[in-house]
Amino acid sequence: MKIIIKNNESVETYHNAGDVVVLPKSKLVRRFNEYGSLIEEYKLVDKKITLDDDLENDQTEIVVTLLVEK
Repeated sequence: MKIIIKNNESVETYHNAGDVVVLPKSKLVRRFNEYGSLIEEYKLVDKKITLDDDLENDQTEIVVTLLVEK
């Protein structure tokens, strides 16, 4: 699994689902460190879920792209 957070300033990529939490009702994205402490909070603008096929290795990765604002 790959989680991509995009804003106007940067693109960040995470592979651990516990690093990022999406709150759809509140329209918030929260990013946590390895100890579970909140690092940053963003406003969710849009989200997209895609599948990235790696035919050479016969694998598919789930890619969650989150467009956010600070």
